Amino acid sequence: MRRTQRARGSGKLGCIIWLAILGLIGYGLYKIIPVKIAISTFYDFMEEEASFASIRSTQTLQKEILAKARDLDLPVGEENLIIKRTKESVTIEAHYQITVDFFGGPSSKFPLPSQWKRYVWKVDDVTRPRPIFLV
Repeated sequence: MRRTQRARGSGKLGCIIWLAILGLIGYGLYKIIPVKIAISTFYDFMEEEASFASIRSTQTLQKEILAKARDLDLPVGEENLIIKRTKESVTIEAHYQITVDFFGGPSSKFPLPSQWKRYVWKVDDVTRPRPIFLV
């Protein structure tokens, strides 16, 4: 005796839902990864500048760090950048916020609440105290 199986096609809706979720995750990564790379690059640059602080003045350090922040499109200004120099060490601090806009930004016509469309990323980068060696 042979039975025929009837396929109803109900499994395709689950596939569409998973593809939509995967697409949202991919879009989120597309928006966040470049910002994370810029933040990490800026922190590495601050660490490098702190290690060579013995041969540069504080004003030169500040100019170079602010120029790098402009190159990376980070909102770092003179008021956000703190360079502490003592006889033994140099510490560089940068405190700033980056706003990541999802789904078109604040003027978008999407019917989503504003907290779903925007993420404010608070960054507090502080380099370790680097000893100053006279060259």
